[in-house]
Amino acid sequence: MRNTDEVKTQVSAIRERLKELSGFYLGEGAAMTYVLEWVLGKRETAPAGELGRAGGESEKIAANLTKAVEKAAAGKPRDADQSRKAAAKGPSPKRGSVRK
Repeated sequence: MRNTDEVKTQVSAIRERLKELSGFYLGEGAAMTYVLEWVLGKRETAPAGELGRAGGESEKIAANLTKAVEKAAAGKPRDADQSRKAAAKGPSPKRGSVRK
């Protein structure tokens, strides 16, 4: 059995990891967070009862995670090298055309 501090550390780690990933993983992260918070006693409804419920607590967690991810993305500077490489490469060829 894990202790409370280990579980809380994992909840924080999930939130931080989601800031590095695409939005595709928000639902999965929200579900993980919900389960861990339920184990800690912060959530009343068992995970099985929350599954598939519209407007449930896991949906609120997902909304909060979305805000955190958007905030992290807005504060992250664009990679200057990547921008220069794309500019030097030029526009992408049209579909069906052959690049020389």
